[in-house]
Amino acid sequence: MKLKRYLAPNMRKAMTLVRDELGDDAVIMSTRNTQDGVEVVAAIDPEAQQFKEAPQKAVSHSSYVSSELHSGAQEMPSNGEMAKMADELKAVKQLLENQLSGLAWNQTENQDPNKIALIKRLVKMGVGWDLAQRLVSKVDAKNDQAWREILAQIELMVPIDDKDIIESGGTIALVGPTGVGKTTTIAKIASRFVMRNSPNQIALVTTDCYKIGAQAQLKTFAELMGVPVHVVSSDGEMLSLLSALASKKLILIDTAGISQKDIRLTQQLTKQRVGTTHIRNYLVISAATQLGVMNDIVKSFSEVGLKGCILTKVDEALQLGNVLTVLIEHQLSLSYLSGGQRVPEDLEPVKVRDLLDKALLLGQQTMSEHHDDAFRLGMGKEMSDAQ
Repeated sequence: MKLKRYLAPNMRKAMTLVRDELGDDAVIMSTRNTQDGVEVVAAIDPEAQQFKEAPQKAVSHSSYVSSELHSGAQEMPSNGEMAKMADELKAVKQLLENQLSGLAWNQTENQDPNKIALIKRLVKMGVGWDLAQRLVSKVDAKNDQAWREILAQIELMVPIDDKDIIESGGTIALVGPTGVGKTTTIAKIASRFVMRNSPNQIALVTTDCYKIGAQAQLKTFAELMGVPVHVVSSDGEMLSLLSALASKKLILIDTAGISQKDIRLTQQLTKQRVGTTHIRNYLVISAATQLGVMNDIVKSFSEVGLKGCILTKVDEALQLGNVLTVLIEHQLSLSYLSGGQRVPEDLEPVKVRDLLDKALLLGQQTMSEHHDDAFRLGMGKEMSDAQ
C-alpha cells in the first residue's frame, strides 16, 4: 500500500491533487484541517491496480512446478477474491468521497451562504444541478435582487415555438414514449382546428399498428369531429398518403408509443430523411417524468428530428424545474401545455411566466428535509438528477 500526504488550501483542490497523481482508484485514509487549509492522506494499492489493468495475464509460462505448491504454504487469492477485494475498495472509496464532498459543501456553505441558498432554491424547484450552478454564477449572490435576476434569466432562456400549430398548419407528427398522451393531444389540437376551420381541411393519420385500442380511440374522436382517419404501416404508404392529402391545411400523425431505448426508434415512419420529408416532429413528454429520464428521452427521440415539444400531465407534476432544465439545455422549443383529459379545453399555449410561476409554487410546496440532508452529505447533484 502506497501512502502519500497532500496539503491544499481547500478540500476540492486536495481531491484534485489526489486524483491527478494517484488516479480514480485512490482511497482517502484521513483528512484534517490545518492552519493553511486541509491535509489529506491518500493511498493506492499498486498490486490491485496491476490486477485491474491485466486481470487475465498469466503469472508464468514455465513448466516447472514448485514443491511449495503442495506444501502447507498460504495460497494466493483467486481471481474472484481479487475482484471482490477491488469492489470493496471502490465501495470504501465512494463512501469516503461522499463524506469529503459533504465536508467541502459545508465549508462552501459557511464561506458563501448566499450562493448556496440560491442553489438550494433552484434544486428544490427541480432545476438540474449544472444549470443551477450556471445560473447562480451569473449573479451577485449577495444582492437582494439576485433571485429576481435568476428568474429573469430562466424566462429568457426557455425557447418557445412562435408558430401556433393550429394557425400555421402543415404536416405534424407527435412522437414520444407510451402513455404520455399523444392520441389525446392530437384530439385536442384537431378539435381546436375544427372549431376555427372546416373539417374538410384536416386529416388524421396513425402509424400505431401495435395497439388496436389507440386506433379505436383516435377513430372515436375523429367520428365526433367528422374527420377522416388513415392508417399507414410503411414508408411507401406514408409518402403516397401525404401526396394524396397535399390539399389539406393540417395533417396530424399519431405515432406508436415507443421506449427511448427501443431499437425500432430509428425506424419511425416520420423520421426526417433528406429530400423526402416535410413532416414536423413534436416530442410529447410528461411533466411528471424524472429529470434523468426526460434527458434520455429527448436525446433518443432527437434521432428522428424534432421541431419542438408538447408538455402533458402538467397537473400531475410535483416539480416543473425539470422541464425548464430540459428545454434550456437541449434548446427544445415548447409549443403547448396540457393538463387533464378534457377535449379540447385542457390545452393551452405556452406563457413562460405562467410556467415559471407554477414551477415556483410547486417548489415551495416541496418538503425540504430530504433536500437538506442530501446537501449535507454532498449528494446535491445525485438528488437533482433523480428528481
